[in-house]
Amino acid sequence: MMYNGKYLEHVIEGYQTLTVTGREMISLEIDSDAIKVGALISMQRIQPRVLTVQYKLEDNDPEELQNKFKQLMILLYQEEDVEISFKDEPGINYFGRYSETDDVPGDTNSIFSSFSIYCQDPRKYSKTKQTGANITIHSPVETPPEKIVVKLARNQSIKITNLNTKAVIRITGAAIYANDVLTFDLDQGVLLVNGKDMTSILDLESDFENFFIHRGDKLTCDNGQMTIYAREVYL
Repeated sequence: MMYNGKYLEHVIEGYQTLTVTGREMISLEIDSDAIKVGALISMQRIQPRVLTVQYKLEDNDPEELQNKFKQLMILLYQEEDVEISFKDEPGINYFGRYSETDDVPGDTNSIFSSFSIYCQDPRKYSKTKQTGANITIHSPVETPPEKIVVKLARNQSIKITNLNTKAVIRITGAAIYANDVLTFDLDQGVLLVNGKDMTSILDLESDFENFFIHRGDKLTCDNGQMTIYAREVYL
């Protein structure tokens, strides 16, 4: 199990991840109003995900065993979500943080117990992939691109449009020139021109927060060559 960039098994001698539950399916919360026949759904929400990790931790020396638990808590305790992955699910990342533990027996130096990871974002993410204007990202749910990179063909203006959702990112009459490389970093909400932050030149209608892509969407760019970087998203 990799947690915040570190394999727990490699850092703590005697630690072993045994099983992980909560990865396979996710529940939906559905709000509905009763009608004459059946119900009318008003809202569908994807609930948070909880991963439960069964583990083994052992050491012949009781004092050293306690030190290993201290080390485990140092690794697990975070105040922000971290990236989590598992060897039996290669290429897939979760984002969450340690939330609670099961009781730890105090009468043995070979401990079998569990802890939970709370994922406020229940989605699973692939490694970053790149695609052209025709979106080939395989995702059952909408996906925000991590970034869109464009090498300009001419000066001053650019417009990127998702023809399916009608979402637009636009720059008009700005100090941008042919061969400039524009990086629309949707993760950070910034625009870089040749590596320099020039977010202020974006038109007001450019909505990074709601610029999503779906498999089969068609994006157009009216100035230059565009490459889209995004993760596939699964439930």
